[in-house]
Amino acid sequence: MNDSQQPVGFVALWHNKPSEYYAPPDEERETGARIEQAFANGRARGIRMFGRYDCRWSSAEQYFTFWLCPNLEALEATIDDLERAGDFKFADSEHIIGIRMDDPGMIDEAVLATVETEPHVGFFAIWRRKDSYYRANPETWTTLDRAVHDVFDIARARGVRMLGRYDCRWSTDWEYFTFWLVPDLERLEGIIDKLERAGDFFFADSRHVIGILDPHFRFATHRQISDKKGQQHDE
Repeated sequence: MNDSQQPVGFVALWHNKPSEYYAPPDEERETGARIEQAFANGRARGIRMFGRYDCRWSSAEQYFTFWLCPNLEALEATIDDLERAGDFKFADSEHIIGIRMDDPGMIDEAVLATVETEPHVGFFAIWRRKDSYYRANPETWTTLDRAVHDVFDIARARGVRMLGRYDCRWSTDWEYFTFWLVPDLERLEGIIDKLERAGDFFFADSRHVIGILDPHFRFATHRQISDKKGQQHDE
């Protein structure tokens, strides 16, 4: 199977442009409807979309999402639909794309095979290896890798669900990323602490983005800030 036919992970992080705050409600409403149709087209192509997470308290962005795509073609077609719908006129976004790697220790197949209620917290981590990785002897690397995967086992026992490791060297200056579904912040904090003590960060520089699931997110600022949040209505 060539890379274009392998499962793909896609992370989008974005923040609103000034145009979002000044757009008339009718323009927002019409653009939002076209965007939702583009999402529906993506799901029809087999894309699994995991949440819109509010991450403004943990990063320079406002929201992020993770998609699991059957292949690059499905992702490219959906991004084209979103561009035509006007998705990018109201937001600046960062897109990170990776080919899913064969790493059983970082993927929970049961999550991918079922549709379930999404946990409250989304965790996105992206990393690149340090020079220390290349200088370490194989025994040291193997010992630390085993300790890290032991922490992954603990994380699963605490309800964390891992959706794979992705090779993004061809789409960014980072090397790999992962996305986790986590029941709550306390559990995530405990797992990150254990990973640090296990030496996970000895060999890599990483960037972490944590978000709280926003089930009532709606495109259009006039809807997001309404005191009737979560109710579809027209101004």
